[in-house]
Amino acid sequence: MHWAEDMSNKRLKITHVARFAYPHIGGVEAVIEQINKCLPDDKFEKEVYCCSNTEKSSVDEGVKHVRCKYLFDFAANSISPHLFFKMMFLKTDIIHFHMPVIQNVVIWFILYHLGLLRYKKLIITYHGAIIGYDKYMKPFWGLYRYFFSKADKIHVLSPTIIDTDDILSSNREKCVVIPYGVNLDTPDLSNSETINGVDIKKFANNKKILLCVGRLVSLKGFDIAIQAIKDIDDAVLLIVGDGAEQKNYEEFIKTNSLEDKVKLLGFVQKKEKDYLFKSIDILLMTSTRTESFGIVQLEAMKYSKPVINTNLQTGMNYGSVDKETGLTVEPCSVSQLTSAIKMLCENDDLRMTLGNNARKRVKEKFDINKIKNEYQKLYNF
Repeated sequence: MHWAEDMSNKRLKITHVARFAYPHIGGVEAVIEQINKCLPDDKFEKEVYCCSNTEKSSVDEGVKHVRCKYLFDFAANSISPHLFFKMMFLKTDIIHFHMPVIQNVVIWFILYHLGLLRYKKLIITYHGAIIGYDKYMKPFWGLYRYFFSKADKIHVLSPTIIDTDDILSSNREKCVVIPYGVNLDTPDLSNSETINGVDIKKFANNKKILLCVGRLVSLKGFDIAIQAIKDIDDAVLLIVGDGAEQKNYEEFIKTNSLEDKVKLLGFVQKKEKDYLFKSIDILLMTSTRTESFGIVQLEAMKYSKPVINTNLQTGMNYGSVDKETGLTVEPCSVSQLTSAIKMLCENDDLRMTLGNNARKRVKEKFDINKIKNEYQKLYNF
């Protein structure tokens, strides 16, 4: 509910509302963290309302994190009466929701119409469509559309997604495109590194190194990458991340005797991840259903690494462009992915050209030093 207050000598208060946030790791969480880092502390007061059953509320690098307990997960929502209760007392200048999280829309709707949610402006960051929960979403579609109609601005990570998404195209005049940005500096890293007990150079044994990074969940399509590596003799595959599919991947690797071709590295620290980006030959983005942007692409591209991604017609294909900075294949196609990997492994000139183009594109489109000013403008009404 909009309210008035004297703003002289007062920092603008920005309140993010999301399912999860720092220290949870993921694309949504990375965007929230980046926005907050781009807002100067002397002009902005920053806080995040989110769910967590493991972390307590705290102030981290100047950002207040209000972490609420939740009862259970359902249809990509963390059901939390605690979050509802906390937001009853929220008073802020700009409330910034990160979608899609239907529970948070329901909380907004109830508190907004009871006059208990006090803010001046509403911003929504659209991280992607709701995939796989159609039967649960059906009763909420009208509410979801209404929520977007009440937004003052809708932040999207790429222009591509506006034309391919019905909710965004119907609210086109509100959409503001600000992509994720990366620091172009490449730290001086050692030439040899053991990560979680794996000597990367020894494991590769002079073969090309392929890398997947993300949560080990089905929609990331890492199983497609593992299947593809079966028929490739001159490459190995490293997979960074943890999640529900880990045991299934481990069983498949063991059953198919792929221990010398595939390594699950688990969670790695940022410095270790940077070492991997520097060391690999090709990054694989094998998402099968949804991937709003694919931040990890930019992290590899800044090290002049080509990307093989899937044709989802989202920001992922805006980040890395087919035949310019890498290759694009159809989702779930083992044969197409295998052919694309072989093409880049066998053609050093093509791989290097695409990698150099990748670094150039990041510099032109995704330099954080250019983008941080756009984040500040997002809140300038």
